[in-house]
Amino acid sequence: MSSQNASIVATASTVLLGVAWLVANRNFRREKGVAVTDADSLPSIVGSEGDEDICDNSNSDSSINPLDLTVLPCIRNRRSIFPNGFKKNPPALDEGIIHSLLDAALYGPFHGKCYAGNQHPAKFVILGKESMVDMQLLTLDYYDVHWKDLGCWSSEEVYQSFRNCTQDEITGRWGPVSYMIAIVMRRQAGPKRFPEWEEAAAVACAVQNMHTQSTKFKHLACYWSSWHGAARDSMEMKKFLDMGDEDKCMGFFIVAQAKNPEFQVRRTRERSLLDVEW
Repeated sequence: MSSQNASIVATASTVLLGVAWLVANRNFRREKGVAVTDADSLPSIVGSEGDEDICDNSNSDSSINPLDLTVLPCIRNRRSIFPNGFKKNPPALDEGIIHSLLDAALYGPFHGKCYAGNQHPAKFVILGKESMVDMQLLTLDYYDVHWKDLGCWSSEEVYQSFRNCTQDEITGRWGPVSYMIAIVMRRQAGPKRFPEWEEAAAVACAVQNMHTQSTKFKHLACYWSSWHGAARDSMEMKKFLDMGDEDKCMGFFIVAQAKNPEFQVRRTRERSLLDVEW
């Protein structure tokens, strides 16, 4: 038997064993009175059409868990693409993509669901082209008024250099961006008041979900910008984003389109980076 035929036979045997296991398992569950649905399939054994569109499994490490062929690679393939990787003059972006990012954000962990009347602590303000420019002009106006008090620049000449660069970025660095999504932590999103760190953590988890979901779309270029700190934390920004007095802006999730959609994440992270005790 040729090596090619042997490979085909081995693959067919694996599939047949998987199907046999599934049938036996479904019959056993029926005998025990457990509901069986069409969702009882074998995606981790035989795969399913379209898996490659969800996430690339090429980086999966079977030594961690041989059954984990979906979630972990999606997390590993999360990528941040910065302005030098943005596509110039991109076509309009389908708003459905933004809705999918927000749907992913909704399923991050938060305490509020346990208490009647509490909502998710995250508030996202979607800024389109005109609103993005308005927000950046607000940033410049804030620094024009407060640059001396902030003590970040040694002279007016140095500040003016910063200002000119920041103004040029409106049409340069940020020109190709489709949306900036303001990330706001609502300090109290219902009758129950939680510790601030828990609300901030919940918002960060929501943003991570958005970032992971963005890898579904190869042409997206996203990253989380902390923005200019003093302007971000100002009362002027609170008013612009319609925030409460105790709410905090945690930056902006930048959504652009990639200059190189086929960009592959090649980073690896050693487990030793985490401090873990058993």
